[in-house]
Amino acid sequence: MTLEPLTPERRRQQTRDHLLQAAAEVFAARGFHGASLDEVAAKAGFTKGAVYSNFKNKEELFLALLEAIQQREMDALHTTIQASEIPPEARLSDFVNLIRDQTQDLGANWDILYQEFTLYALRNPAAREKLAAFDAMTIRSVSDLIESERSRQSIGTLEHPEHVARIVVALFRGIGLMRALDAALVDASFLETAMAFLARGLMTAETPSPL
Repeated sequence: MTLEPLTPERRRQQTRDHLLQAAAEVFAARGFHGASLDEVAAKAGFTKGAVYSNFKNKEELFLALLEAIQQREMDALHTTIQASEIPPEARLSDFVNLIRDQTQDLGANWDILYQEFTLYALRNPAAREKLAAFDAMTIRSVSDLIESERSRQSIGTLEHPEHVARIVVALFRGIGLMRALDAALVDASFLETAMAFLARGLMTAETPSPL
């Protein structure tokens, strides 16, 4: 096997990835306000200068972490959808398992952490603009996935895919907050009901529902 040379670009990317991994642990444990760049640097085994060479401040680091998590979740969703020719609405348990696995990987604190940063952003115009841009990117990703699946399964269009994407994002952010308050309310049965609800919403009146 040929090893790729460790170029300055690859080394910088490895450092950035390591910092994001450390930041995920520190933010989850301390919250956005309680976390410090000093602690992130120490957790990653780097100096604080290494953090500042990759991220301007704590806010930028947090948003970069949100983007990395969102991309990882979308990649996992694409993989789950494409893993079988069986329509997604006929294998809801696969998506329930995906949500469960992602929650275990991130930890329950992330649902609260996003709410914490949202409140911070509402009081800080620059952060609010950046968080709004992140949300817009998330909605576009979900919208693109909806359009792709409708085309692949020859499903007619009722609602605009971006509108559906906004509903999907809002629904699961609400579910995340509910889970943070009382995890027992968001069990596998509830999640499967939520997924079935969404599946019906993606179909036209002419599309036969398997549910």
